Amino acid sequence: MPSLPEYHSLRANDGNAETVTVSVRIDGNAHMMPEIQMHPRVIARLVEAFCSGELDFMSFDEHPKRLTGISVKRGDRTSAVKLTARSLTEKDGLTRDWQTADPQIYGGAPWNGQMR
Repeated sequence: MPSLPEYHSLRANDGNAETVTVSVRIDGNAHMMPEIQMHPRVIARLVEAFCSGELDFMSFDEHPKRLTGISVKRGDRTSAVKLTARSLTEKDGLTRDWQTADPQIYGGAPWNGQMR
């Protein structure tokens, strides 16, 4: 059974100033998901998993999507990350029996299984 990271479960919720703003574009729409703050270690793990081919899919509000890109930009004082995803097609081959991954796998805090 595939385990997919849930976008909201990777949110930094400790008020740490070392977080990075993450936005999402799904099917070309930048307004489907809110921006959240993530710790750099979580972003690093997502990028590593994506680049290695380990992370093809991600859950957004418990809706699986094909992850197609991760863009990281660093400015003078802030950094930003954009996740790009698209709706699934039959060719993607993701079975319906997927589950939400433990966010600790990606460096996130323990999650109680409820949306935040």
